[in-house]
Amino acid sequence: MSTFIIAIDGPAASGKSTVSRRVAAALHWVHVDSGSLYRGVTWKLLRDGLSCRDEQVVMKMLMSLRMEFFLVDGGIRFMIDGEDPGMKIRSEQVAEQVSVVAAMPCVRAWIGERLRSMLRFGSLAMEGRDIGTVVFPDAPFKFFLNATPEERARRRLGDLSGAEGTPSFSKVKTSLLRRDALDSERAAAPLARAADARVIDTTGLSIDDVVAQIVNAVRKTEPRSLVYRICRFLLKVWLVLWCRFESRGEQQVPPAGGCILASNHASFLDPPLVGCNLAHRFIRFMARDTLFRNPVFSWWGMRVGVVMLDRTKGDIGAMKAALAVLKAGGILCLFPEGTRTRDGELQPPKGGIGFLIAKARVPVVPVYVDGSFRAFPRGARWVQPRKITVHYGAPLYPDAWSEMTGSKDGYERIAALVMERISVLERKARGMPAKTSPPPPIIASMMKSCENACIPARDHYS
Repeated sequence: MSTFIIAIDGPAASGKSTVSRRVAAALHWVHVDSGSLYRGVTWKLLRDGLSCRDEQVVMKMLMSLRMEFFLVDGGIRFMIDGEDPGMKIRSEQVAEQVSVVAAMPCVRAWIGERLRSMLRFGSLAMEGRDIGTVVFPDAPFKFFLNATPEERARRRLGDLSGAEGTPSFSKVKTSLLRRDALDSERAAAPLARAADARVIDTTGLSIDDVVAQIVNAVRKTEPRSLVYRICRFLLKVWLVLWCRFESRGEQQVPPAGGCILASNHASFLDPPLVGCNLAHRFIRFMARDTLFRNPVFSWWGMRVGVVMLDRTKGDIGAMKAALAVLKAGGILCLFPEGTRTRDGELQPPKGGIGFLIAKARVPVVPVYVDGSFRAFPRGARWVQPRKITVHYGAPLYPDAWSEMTGSKDGYERIAALVMERISVLERKARGMPAKTSPPPPIIASMMKSCENACIPARDHYS
């Protein structure tokens, strides 16, 4: 699968909300608080003056309810029938009724379907009580957080401190145990640990400790190649000494999960340059298999991340090879321009790049390599000692182009969007004003066809 899911389940006050948000931020994934959807449904019932205990009434409301999702600061937010409930879903009235509503089979099925649809936003860190058992039973990463009742009561009391009418410690503990019983004994999707979930007792652990355990477990799935690491290290040392190599913004690259690095192409140096400073990832890139006919070169190529393409199979073979890497959670370096520039300027992207991006449904990180054309252009026999800097931009996530898919024109618009982001990095690298300077002519001509396809800051999906 090209999008990954981390299922973080556990009882109330086990730390899963804070942990899941921090994990999502560390991995550049999307955070999903599944409990907020149940609160949203409960809020709607209360707002419309409907019974929260009559399942027939609730089921009838769900049949006409429209919940639209959008991204805000790396997390999923939603509107209900065109209204953003915001913090109203955290009210005391909602808290008193949400357990009853969440226990209804019709509600759990309705919300479960919408949680699964969120894969359109990319890789997810999702918290809840049945994520690893019901919503995403095949999730590759499952964690069950727990803590002693006393520890959980202290945490919940800390959350409530300062609020009017703060309850006693014993009352909070009793309330948590009662909620555990309700969640564990309900007929539909009860709170339970998935058989293949890793249990983390958060008692006495800091948030940083728990987040580190989860992030490290995810990162360990990245392929390791000793040959790749040795070659990367030696190349970096040489580049730093010879070309004063450096990179900027490498923290923008997700540390795990499928991802595309979309870079300009000015030199044969570009593939290793893009991945040289990304020690935490095993970067794959595509090359003609004819370059690796020698058995030694073939052995070396496979171990340093080369995806060898059989040109006799055409674009379909290349597409399948690329998608295979991304669906396995790998990171792939692509050059939308297709071939090296002859004059050092950006070129138009190939049409297939937009199709690949749409099908892969993974984050796309724009990359601009500055200086490789001066150091080793077409026809050069040796690398000149010219400064080289690699610039990484903010990732583009699948929701940014979800409305552009389905047609050749739409795929061209996706490719143009990616190239425009690369051109932004180019202008920044060259010290050109980002807002007043026009993009390169070829990018401007492609973006002209997209001028009516501007992506709103809050794009909604139902």
